[in-house]
Amino acid sequence: MKVFTSEELEQKWDGFSKIFQRYNESATAPVAFLLITSLGITSQFGSAQNSCKSILEVACGPGAGTKLCLQYKNNSTKFISTDISNEMIQLTKQCLGMTNNDGDEIPEKKFKIQQCNAEKLPFQDNSFDRYFSNYCLHLVTSPETMLKEAYRVLEVGGIAAFSVWGRPENSNQFTIVKKIADEIGIDMGGSSRSPFHLNDKNKIRQMALDAGFSRVLAGHTFVNSPIQNGEEYSEVFLAAPDTQKFIQTLDKEKYLLWKSKIAKYVDELLNKGEFIGSEITYIVCTK
Repeated sequence: MKVFTSEELEQKWDGFSKIFQRYNESATAPVAFLLITSLGITSQFGSAQNSCKSILEVACGPGAGTKLCLQYKNNSTKFISTDISNEMIQLTKQCLGMTNNDGDEIPEKKFKIQQCNAEKLPFQDNSFDRYFSNYCLHLVTSPETMLKEAYRVLEVGGIAAFSVWGRPENSNQFTIVKKIADEIGIDMGGSSRSPFHLNDKNKIRQMALDAGFSRVLAGHTFVNSPIQNGEEYSEVFLAAPDTQKFIQTLDKEKYLLWKSKIAKYVDELLNKGEFIGSEITYIVCTK
């Protein structure tokens, strides 16, 4: 995976937003729920929920996590949702049923949405007591900078939760396309940084501690994809813009062979009773 600049990330996600919403968002919602649960926002025990005064979401995508957080937070809790992509911002507003008349706010929910860069947040120090970011940390130019920014905007005692891609051996959802390409002699090229580069829970935990957090919990979980058959899988995972550009370099016969073998392989896994899905590495950090 290329290491993108912030400007390139904005352009990429603007172009990929609707494809992501259609094919990928349903698999991210369970992870978003895990993160907001880890922040105590859904808790009914003690004073965890009532003590949360302000929440920041970074990289809202098409809005699945935003909608969940709005559902569970107290109406008195301030909530700001952000994304680097304006197209993702618009999809989130649609997801929440916001109209042009609403602008960027739902006042009765103390909610606001705005475009910003995860590595350069436009908020003052100690502005929030909760922060969550789903599937973003491994994509930014500098994960270290993003972690430091999260630490900066949190109050002392505040909690942040992050999710990233887990270990590739436990994530067939993201490895099948390349596996079949390698088997039939399609060279997809190397990458300067794998999207799995933060999968080691000990490594990512240490990164958060180095950013200043006083306590960091780290672990893995698995999320299965709603994919029902091989044809569905090949349609979804060959639709990404980067993959589509690569496909244009192949002759049609080679591409169709690749696509058919991907579909067959996925059907075989499903028929054996295996889920198609991915492992998630996640951390919960206290300032």
